[in-house]
Amino acid sequence: MLAYILRKLAYVPLTLFGVILITFILFFMVTSPESLARQRLGPKASQTQVIEWMVNAGYVSWTDDGEAKRKAAAEAPEPPVFEDGVDFTRTSKTVLFGRYVRDIAAFDYGLDRRDRPVMRVLYEGMWASLALTLPAFLVSEFLGLFFGLFAALYRQTRIDYVLVVTAILVMSINSIALYMFGQKFLAAEWNYFPVSHFADGFGALRYLMLPVLLYVFVTYGEHLRFNRIVMLDEANQDYVRTARAKGLNENAVLFKHVLRNGMIPLITRWVVAIPGLYLGALVLEQFFSIPGLGYLTVDAIANSDVNVVRATVVLGAISFMLSNLASDVLYAVVDPRVKLG
Repeated sequence: MLAYILRKLAYVPLTLFGVILITFILFFMVTSPESLARQRLGPKASQTQVIEWMVNAGYVSWTDDGEAKRKAAAEAPEPPVFEDGVDFTRTSKTVLFGRYVRDIAAFDYGLDRRDRPVMRVLYEGMWASLALTLPAFLVSEFLGLFFGLFAALYRQTRIDYVLVVTAILVMSINSIALYMFGQKFLAAEWNYFPVSHFADGFGALRYLMLPVLLYVFVTYGEHLRFNRIVMLDEANQDYVRTARAKGLNENAVLFKHVLRNGMIPLITRWVVAIPGLYLGALVLEQFFSIPGLGYLTVDAIANSDVNVVRATVVLGAISFMLSNLASDVLYAVVDPRVKLG
């Protein structure tokens, strides 16, 4: 197993290099430095301000003539017109890419549009996202697994039919409409919960209760149906009939055999979902003004904050690759028939 883990880890830098190359092309080659400067400084920025921003960002560098012209600009009645190649020279794409890889390796993603270090912004937002999504994810998965097993245990009975029908009804409700209902009635009208906001420490609990409750309710139907199908598929296997023929009671068959052998598809779904936890629930964070990474990412996209978007893409790729490795290891743990080699 150790050799397999090391081999998989060796693939991570290669895959990550591909992600870095794609993001570099998107953020540094498709979009011109002038466009990035205008997005950051605003449409009324002067040519001198645009060039100075590109110099500070490493896209261009002043020549001796350009530096002299820039210093004399303060006393000139008219703003100077700078010429590309005469007053400033552009940094080659190879040098830019080398700096880009170096900064990512050092987890240095520069400053956001408010001149705050991007890593500090992501670190602060990550905890707000995890405070929302981690308890919501655990509660929803536990309830889905519990009721999925319950429905499999009482399959083709009235209990099974009621659970399936309720799951379908919940899945039929639009999540945005449900969030609006919860915020308007449960919070604004009936005052059971705060309408929105966030706080540090344990003070955040009162602000997170309603978003967590809505998340669990929205995902209940999907999780129940998925878990029920997995458990029913395992319950129809030959080894289950053999266990029943040996005289094992239904609870022992279900929890000792069916549940353990049904863990592989569950682990697959959990591992795919886990990398998204640090990003939070995008819509919920927007609705309830929770300053998590989902909220920050939407804000960064809306305001063309390239450094924040770039950081979330790269960190998301790293977490997804590590989660895939964790899923392979967990397969071998829960199922002895799986051999990693």
